[in-house]
Amino acid sequence: MTIMDDAIDRVLADLRAEVRRALEQHRPMQSAHCGYAVILEELDELWDEVKGNRGSENSARVEALQVAAMGVRYIIDITGAWKK
Repeated sequence: MTIMDDAIDRVLADLRAEVRRALEQHRPMQSAHCGYAVILEELDELWDEVKGNRGSENSARVEALQVAAMGVRYIIDITGAWKK
């Protein structure tokens, strides 16, 4: 296993935890439009971190994880990936 593999594993573990938290706290996305809006909101929050020169800080990492988690939620809730 390389150093990069270890980093990927850590990020994916954090992503899994964020997706699980989101599944517990929020209802499923009801439509593709809703899913897009949620992802866009999280992306805007990441953009705020970048514009505030905090793009490499932990706060930006948290926002990036939320963007990714909402992408996973979209796949689960909208495309029905869990049914396949």
